[in-house]
Amino acid sequence: MKADWVAKISDRVEQHVRQVKGEHATIICASGLSPSGTVHLGNMREIMTVHLVAEELRARGWQVEHIQFWDDYDRLRKVPAGIPESFASYIGQPLCEVPDPFGVYASYADRYITEFSESIAPLNLPMTQVRQSIAYREGRYTHKVKQALAQRGEIFDILAEYQTRQEQQETVSERRAAYYPYKVYCEACGKDTTQIQHYEEATASIDYSCQHCQHSGAFSLNEKNSGKLVWKVDWPMRWSEAQVDFEPAGADHSTPGSSFTVGQRIVQEIFHSPAPQYAAYAFVGMEGRVKISSSVGTDASPANALSILEPAILRWLYIRRANNQPFNIDFGQGLLRLYDEWDSLVRQVAAGKVNEANLVAYQRAIQTSLGAVKRAERTVPFSLLASTLDVTQGNLEQVLRIATQSLKEEEPLTPAQLEPRLTCAANWINNYLPEDERTFIRASFDTETYAQLGESEQEALRLLVVELEGAWNLDVLTDLMYRIPKQVRELPADAPATPELKQAQRAFFAAIYTLICGSDTGPRIPTLMLSLGKEKVKSLLDPNGASVVTESA
Repeated sequence: MKADWVAKISDRVEQHVRQVKGEHATIICASGLSPSGTVHLGNMREIMTVHLVAEELRARGWQVEHIQFWDDYDRLRKVPAGIPESFASYIGQPLCEVPDPFGVYASYADRYITEFSESIAPLNLPMTQVRQSIAYREGRYTHKVKQALAQRGEIFDILAEYQTRQEQQETVSERRAAYYPYKVYCEACGKDTTQIQHYEEATASIDYSCQHCQHSGAFSLNEKNSGKLVWKVDWPMRWSEAQVDFEPAGADHSTPGSSFTVGQRIVQEIFHSPAPQYAAYAFVGMEGRVKISSSVGTDASPANALSILEPAILRWLYIRRANNQPFNIDFGQGLLRLYDEWDSLVRQVAAGKVNEANLVAYQRAIQTSLGAVKRAERTVPFSLLASTLDVTQGNLEQVLRIATQSLKEEEPLTPAQLEPRLTCAANWINNYLPEDERTFIRASFDTETYAQLGESEQEALRLLVVELEGAWNLDVLTDLMYRIPKQVRELPADAPATPELKQAQRAFFAAIYTLICGSDTGPRIPTLMLSLGKEKVKSLLDPNGASVVTESA
């Protein structure tokens, strides 16, 4: 099989590790996110890229650790939408010290780290989570900070090579002398609006002043760490300290002069460690015309995606597209097609008719080194579940009966056999399906609409009402939908589908939809009828039975 994107990256990482660490080393794969707000599906791609490579390397027999770095020691840069404007007073303070806007968690950072960690649990991602605020404050990086401060001139020279020339009041020498790759968090106001005035290498002492509150202070790195390295130095420092072998990043980090380009130089020339293998990943977004419920918000977050997608399917979306290919996750009608694609793959696998590439993608989607990933035990079409839930207003008994018939099961299906798909369908109907796309059911027979139908359609409806007295299941109803237009035209049941016959069938379908839903389209008619019950359907299709309005099945 031609190597897929996961295997190709894994090959590079494997070769790198053999060269720099040796055959029996532990491979360190890293991802990093800032808890500055809700983590989105685009950010999630970094974690999934690392996870998939780590899993591939484990399958090859390597010891692998996936480290997820949380940049909770970064400053609050701006107040996101939905957060009180008063939080502007915290700009410049570390995320780990900013209070939770809603008063539930210990800090702003805690809210978004916890939210994300809990939401991705169904994806089975083995990882070690490291909070940078703790790592810095515990002194884990102190020796590297000292190293960076001791070589601040060399770091300035590297950064200067990639900076665009701008009009500067100070000369290069003056800027170099004043440069420090470290930002102090003021001990008085907590902000990073500080300037280091002096660093004494022998005692690791820092003198600084704060432009925000005019506080002047001093401390020794030997006693505490009240600040952090600037980003372009912090990242390579982390690579060196954790001995990272692979870390991807967004495509913007791989442009000339970007963080990764500079980081490669700094990790080798300042920290004397090899640069990790790298892969750029592309955008992941949200699309589809949807109604966003106020209870779930507008975020394209893993939590919202997992509310309507089985975990195995969400994994599959990240697996089947190469890391450098952008894609969108459709929260609208495209979701139905996505489930159909997945179900088709499941059937191909079961029948042994799937190609090797798709089989590998499927296996990666449903299983990790932590175990099986959640997916529905019985694959009832998502569209059937959604339309039945919509029409019956969530009547579980009706849903299970129709789902059982659709799979031709002898024993009734249970809710557990349909989870998590059943809940996903309910969430989609309630939280994302626009009102004008939901199925409207008429309260009573529409005499005016019936009178406007052609003679052929009225005759077909009369035959249908008679036939409805018989068996009441998906197979029978499906047969009726295609047989009755032939019967009206005195054609045999096996008559070929000519253009004229197809047109007649479409007119028949439109007549049914119009009388039941007030529209010329809707859910599959057999499913719609089963959802409503026989007497309700007859009351809407038969002018002679218009007074019958019970909904028994």
